[in-house]
Amino acid sequence: MKLALISDIHGNLEALEAVVADARQCGVDHFACLGDIVGYGADPGVCLEYIKNLDCIAIIQGNHDVYAADERDLASFNPLASRATIWTREQLTVEQRSWLASLPLQALVGDDVSLVHATPGEPESWAYVRFHDEGFYAIQAQTTPLCFYGHTHIPMAFHLADGDVDQLDDGAYDLTTGERWLINVGSVGQPRDGDWRAAWSLLDLDARRLDLRRVEYDLVTCQQKIVAAGLPPRLAERLAQGR
Repeated sequence: MKLALISDIHGNLEALEAVVADARQCGVDHFACLGDIVGYGADPGVCLEYIKNLDCIAIIQGNHDVYAADERDLASFNPLASRATIWTREQLTVEQRSWLASLPLQALVGDDVSLVHATPGEPESWAYVRFHDEGFYAIQAQTTPLCFYGHTHIPMAFHLADGDVDQLDDGAYDLTTGERWLINVGSVGQPRDGDWRAAWSLLDLDARRLDLRRVEYDLVTCQQKIVAAGLPPRLAERLAQGR
């Protein structure tokens, strides 16, 4: 089975459509969404309905999904994220917000693959896994040989073998090696690794291989929609920088 792992769409419809089209060309059987469907971008409701109607075997809740679903305090968000979240709340229907609130924090695919938005140990903490020490402790906490996450918008991998954890950014991984893999699948709608193109990961469960893919999308239209919606222009500008 080929599974398309997508995460951190953030209301970017143009990127989402490009990624799904690329995944279809790759012959994927199903999709799995690792959270943050909304936030930052100008099409939160449309992206939400798109994901609901996609053939997903799992849809995980992200922190922006949670904060858009209710009126909880935004003190932990930076000013850009806070403004975007308040705007997003106003765009979503009661039913859409309720759906976001109902999403699980983690899911299993078979017996050996787990999916989470932030970190496998304490998914509700929204902790970041970016550096070696963070990856070391996170991979110890996972309960399956393979675990995939998003949240940081930066694709990378942590590999446990013979007690040692290596941090990798190769973009293609042979998952038959070692005891455990913890892999960030990248961001569809707002990459932050310096590459503006939408990112998603192709997981071949039969071959036990994962490949990171990058896809160009209609960046200009996406930026224009953000500005037209009255969102901070910086949210549009940063997309072109991959930051």
